[in-house]
Amino acid sequence: VNPESVIAQCKEHAHKKDHPVHTRISSYRRDEDAAQVPKYTIPKEGMPSRSAYQLLHDETQLDGNPTLNLASFVHTWMPPEAEKLFIENINKNIVDLDEYPAAASVHNRCISIIADLWKAPKDCKPVGTATAGSSEAIMLGG
Repeated sequence: VNPESVIAQCKEHAHKKDHPVHTRISSYRRDEDAAQVPKYTIPKEGMPSRSAYQLLHDETQLDGNPTLNLASFVHTWMPPEAEKLFIENINKNIVDLDEYPAAASVHNRCISIIADLWKAPKDCKPVGTATAGSSEAIMLGG
């Protein structure tokens, strides 16, 4: 089988012909956006953000659904207000303490709260760091 021939035939298939309905609902802006993206290197040219989103969205749909995970002690639900806080602060870099002093203050208070939960002595200065997830936190915590 000649893969180039198969791809060419697919691109010429009747369902790929320009049709007003198909051009409005296509997941990708162009077939080339989906077909020519390298998986393990940075491409020489960019692609439309909508196409990049759709490619990654489609690929991650193969992951398990956390809300259906009954095999581990994973709790992924959160109230809408928590999701809103995540979205409002997702572009902040906690490492830049001068630029984001309020975020750094919340970070430090969380460390103190956890130290209190673990019954650390009141006169100690707890040490800790934020992590991206619970598994990472457990590994760092030893």
